[in-house]
Amino acid sequence: MKNIAFAIALLMVATPSAAQLVCPAAANPDANEGWALYRDGSIDAAHDAFDRGHERCPLHLESRVGLGYVALRLEQLIEARGWFLGVAADHPDDVDALFGLGLVAWQRGNDRDARDFFNRVLALDPGRDDAREYLAQIRRPPLRPPLVLPVSLQYWSRVNSSHFEVRSGSGWSPFYIKGINLGAALPGKHPSQFPDSLTYWEWITQISAMGANAIRVYSIHPPHFYQALARYNRTNPSNPLWLVHGVWTGLPPDYDFDDPTWSEAFRTEARRVVNLLHGRADIPRRAGHASGYYTADVSRWTLAYIVGREWEPFAVQAYDSVNARVTDYAGRFLSMTRGTATEAWLAAFCDSMIAYEHDTYRTQRPIAYTSWPTLDPLHHPTETTVTEELAIRTALGDEIDRIPKEYDNDVVSLDPSLVRATDQYKAGYFASYHAYPYYPDFIALDGGYEQYLRRLKSHHAGMPVVIAEYGVPASYGIAHFEPNSWHHGGHTETGKATVDAELTQLIAETGMAGGMLFAWIDEWFKKNWVVIDLELPLERVRMWLSRLNAEQQYGIIATDPEPRLAGQTLRDRLPAWRNVPPLYADHLRALTDEANLWLLIEPESGRTFDTVFVGLDVVDTQAGSFRWPNKRGKRLVTGVEFVVVATSSEVRVLADPNANPYRVRFRPPLSLPEVARSFGSDLPGFFEGSFDQVYNLPMERKQRDDGRFDSLRVVINRRRFGRDSTEYAASGYDRGVLPPGPFPDGAWERDSASGAIEIRIPWGLINVADPSDRQVLIGTGTSTEKFQTVRVSAIRVVLAARDSEGAWRQWPQDSRDEAAAFTWPTWNEPRWRARVRPGFVAMREVFADIDREGYPR
Repeated sequence: MKNIAFAIALLMVATPSAAQLVCPAAANPDANEGWALYRDGSIDAAHDAFDRGHERCPLHLESRVGLGYVALRLEQLIEARGWFLGVAADHPDDVDALFGLGLVAWQRGNDRDARDFFNRVLALDPGRDDAREYLAQIRRPPLRPPLVLPVSLQYWSRVNSSHFEVRSGSGWSPFYIKGINLGAALPGKHPSQFPDSLTYWEWITQISAMGANAIRVYSIHPPHFYQALARYNRTNPSNPLWLVHGVWTGLPPDYDFDDPTWSEAFRTEARRVVNLLHGRADIPRRAGHASGYYTADVSRWTLAYIVGREWEPFAVQAYDSVNARVTDYAGRFLSMTRGTATEAWLAAFCDSMIAYEHDTYRTQRPIAYTSWPTLDPLHHPTETTVTEELAIRTALGDEIDRIPKEYDNDVVSLDPSLVRATDQYKAGYFASYHAYPYYPDFIALDGGYEQYLRRLKSHHAGMPVVIAEYGVPASYGIAHFEPNSWHHGGHTETGKATVDAELTQLIAETGMAGGMLFAWIDEWFKKNWVVIDLELPLERVRMWLSRLNAEQQYGIIATDPEPRLAGQTLRDRLPAWRNVPPLYADHLRALTDEANLWLLIEPESGRTFDTVFVGLDVVDTQAGSFRWPNKRGKRLVTGVEFVVVATSSEVRVLADPNANPYRVRFRPPLSLPEVARSFGSDLPGFFEGSFDQVYNLPMERKQRDDGRFDSLRVVINRRRFGRDSTEYAASGYDRGVLPPGPFPDGAWERDSASGAIEIRIPWGLINVADPSDRQVLIGTGTSTEKFQTVRVSAIRVVLAARDSEGAWRQWPQDSRDEAAAFTWPTWNEPRWRARVRPGFVAMREVFADIDREGYPR
């Protein structure tokens, strides 16, 4: 937006000229185009159209209002307010500007101003139901009845030496947790943008129908979540859904858990959680947090608290190092001896939360803090610290040119078993771990997941252990291998369902007090180490689904891009495909959605293409490869960064060496014999050995004519060393090999009757860093380990094929012609749909097989 033009517009309000009275007509077409684009979700293009209208006439009403709504959609509240105030100064009765001011006030938590603006809108236009709906949400503080404390201490759940128990009308009963973790960020939304009450109600009823008996939330949700839960449990008193509630926080500044501002904010959040569970919290609107008037009392069905986060080991180590003398804690409800400073701090925090609920509501419930294998109290001989690894490699004569970025996964620990409940704490203390089978590597190298669970349970003898997160995702991309093929990604939907059920059963069999599967829905905002530096800007990851990002597809409920073409199979979709304008005759067509670039390649009737090359120029027509792989065919009319190669049995994506974001390097083995441990040898393109990996920077854009292309290999289990100097092989795979079959498991299909092939290419495979804004990955021109992006107007496409008669052809056929250009609309609101995965049935069956004490029925 032009701030200077905006300032001029404000100055001209008081002194309109004859030209200003004429110019609105000239700006109308731009404004009309802007509103059409705005309604279509093309926010950036809408901004450009409104801006053109504003430049033609700085006082043009519709352009200024449009710019205000664009700023509002982009969450630029100060700028939006400026545009709307400018319009309102010139046109005090403009309902669109007044409504916009109401939305700005609403977003900023200013209920009084929001109420005033929406009331003015209704006074001018009684038909504005949207203003009436917002007014209904701006409620005045509720009149609650006085708090009446129970006569004696109240607790509805407690722990014994190994499990939970819950109170019913007939007394205490064993309770094995069969839970699900509930994140609530729908596609396009931040994790702080929550769904509506109907969505929560549907989720709660579905979760119960799946056979789960508990929901875990990490942070405070809006009031209507708790209202929906209370409503469900009141109508299902014999089969309620219990709640496990968290208290969320970021890391403390400088890793100082005693920082007064941070520490008090964390404790305040804990008190909010306690109050809202009793229906007695009034939380003001805060950026990035839920808020509102909490009146639903769900304390009766709140099983436990699990506070905090997966603390980073460097933060724990830093705090412990400067507080080495702190080893004990003695509180009213919890005590601890012979521990560390962080363990004492966490015990104190839990004690303060127990005390607040005890003193305020005369109520208790079990509590734990979040932990994970990286901070477990077990010793892992195959896991060195970074310092230990570098010393071993130096002693073995390795050439060290980079330091491992991975956490020190066994350098420091938190031990919940050191904490003891005092006689005043009747509900009891337990241990909670996020434990997945595939990470860290020591889980596999030290005996496998089952043995890890048994060791964990054995260490915590005499107290319950809950596996509060576990599961595998259904992404194409894999972030870590596991020997039983319980990989971090790479699963079909039925494969994911099978593994999740196996893990659920194993957790019960190893004596845990319960498990909570991760997760209920897919969440697009999640990041993963394999792609985090390649999906830019990070703030917009939520706008699209990365099939290469293993963190985004854990859900029992899938959140898929809305289908652009009707039909379950390629044959069903072909009639709709043929309505898409071709790029070359009738041989190549392209579409996009929020996850993929779709291609359809068709031969002439009666023929087939047994080999197809599709070249993609995503950045620079003057750079990249000007020859097909192995210099097949004629020189290309544009340089291509990627080539999609389709044969009768395989489809893969190859990269011009300068466009490949990764470079895999062979490193001579340092110890003999090298341990070759297979983590996934059945996968296409799997490799294992003494390798490491670096970013292929500076990713210089050069012309190439040698026909050489890279496979898209990536190392996902790095080469590592045990404390006895044993060298463990690295392992990786070729992520450019696309899985065959129909959606959702496959990425390509052939239709035998027509010879057509449909290919769905995940955006990240072709360096599209943000498809919602057409941002493409580029290097920095230096060796810095950071990528940049550039916005492109289109991708240029070339095609070559060998047909069934052995003839080789390529398009464009004339070297003087330009490559076909394919573009797609940007978006700020993704189109998506929810879909129940097979895991729903699998989890229902395995939950039904586990009784209230965690034993098979």
